[in-house]
Amino acid sequence: MKVEILSCNNLYNPQTANISGYKYNQTNSVCDTLDLNLNKHRSNSDVSFCANPIQSVKEYFNYLKVQRFTNGLINYIRQQNNPENLFFRNISMEKLEGLQYGIKVFKGLTMKDIQYLSENLHVIAVKRGCNNMCGYCYADAKPSNREMSWEDFTTITRGFKTLRKRLGNLPLFGENLPTNNDPIFLTTEAFYDADCMNIVIKNKRNKLFDMRDIITEIYESMGRKSCFDTSGWNPENKIMQERAEQYAQYFSEQKNMDKLNAFNLSFNPFNASYIAGVKALKNGDIEKFRRLKDKFTDRIANAIYTFTPLLKSEKFGIMSRSFGINSINADYFDFAAMYGLVHEVSTKLEKLYQADLNKTQKYVKNEEDIKFYVDIATQKMSRVSTALNSSGRMKQFMETFGIKDNIKLYDDDVNMVYDNLVKEGRYHRILSHRLIDTDGKVYHMNYAMFFPTEIQLNISNKTQTPKLANLKENCLISKEIINRKEELHPIGAFLD
Repeated sequence: MKVEILSCNNLYNPQTANISGYKYNQTNSVCDTLDLNLNKHRSNSDVSFCANPIQSVKEYFNYLKVQRFTNGLINYIRQQNNPENLFFRNISMEKLEGLQYGIKVFKGLTMKDIQYLSENLHVIAVKRGCNNMCGYCYADAKPSNREMSWEDFTTITRGFKTLRKRLGNLPLFGENLPTNNDPIFLTTEAFYDADCMNIVIKNKRNKLFDMRDIITEIYESMGRKSCFDTSGWNPENKIMQERAEQYAQYFSEQKNMDKLNAFNLSFNPFNASYIAGVKALKNGDIEKFRRLKDKFTDRIANAIYTFTPLLKSEKFGIMSRSFGINSINADYFDFAAMYGLVHEVSTKLEKLYQADLNKTQKYVKNEEDIKFYVDIATQKMSRVSTALNSSGRMKQFMETFGIKDNIKLYDDDVNMVYDNLVKEGRYHRILSHRLIDTDGKVYHMNYAMFFPTEIQLNISNKTQTPKLANLKENCLISKEIINRKEELHPIGAFLD
């Protein structure tokens, strides 16, 4: 049986809202023709129907009622002077309850649950774990093979796509936050404790999907830009080197770089090889120190050289970090040491370009090109930040080397944070993000720590994932807390 729903053409057009940096799929209606054949199932669909026909019909007719309200809400917003200022988090969810009907990934969730998840969805962790073991790692990442399937990932993204369409493609995510000038609130990343160079996921037929596919899916289905972060790779690893060259070529095209808010190369003296070298030096083994330091700087120089097609882009950044000059016992990890590493990488980079000029001329055609690219890279490397975050690993690293610094250890004030974020209802949209783990569980995060929630997305693989760093398991954000949160100036409660 098919039920035809009247098309609503006079709807809010998000393309007139002047929300920069986003691509919205154009739609003429929030109403679709829905197939009510309850025995028909489409494979890989984000929309499914209840197995109980009576319950399904009841939910369906409630959905029709909610859609009529939604049409009126969107038309009302469209008539306002500044329709782009609509905050999804400010809409009264009571009137929208049922709009999520049939969206498989949201099964068992209320619209308030979805609103909470959406208001700053910063991470969909398609893969967990990292083999780099950097001394400074806010995620305290460890090796792991846990990853999402392509089917589970697209169940999430296309579930949001369907919900956005039902809302006339009104934005759902962090662009509605008061701090929307900060790119971090405009970004949904596909990683938390993984290096993007290592992220490749598979579908049920073992077809591989890399970051090009993942970033494109987030962009096209969710209207969200993403981010690419890496700390480099072993230049002798042919698979990784070829993949990096493919990424460099792909993101050198503006239409593809437009899917990102940032493409970052992480560069700091907390690399595992460099740390091992410093330990060797402290034990009197100078040759081992030099060899391991060379291994690290070769890695960074090769990464910059490979990403030459991206160097001119403002979105390509080199995230250089170190301890400050006033830190105690941080001689090989401070500002001065970092500038020594910058000089060494610049020298090696120049040699790579010189070899290119003498052979293939893949990136440079003359000496002026060499100077141009080396200068850009050196400038980006030289913007060294001493604002370090702490994690369990950083704390241990500082203890190992006896480093004294005024770096903030967030574990010391977890109770205060939890009181502010949860008990007093300020869990709060400005200073925190949401993370969807590879098993579909949702966490509240501020990078320094995580709070579990009771929200579980309906995906196939719910196998337990590696424990998140600084997870405060006793500080649960329950659905009761989420559902009692105060709505700021609710919109739509007065519409019939």
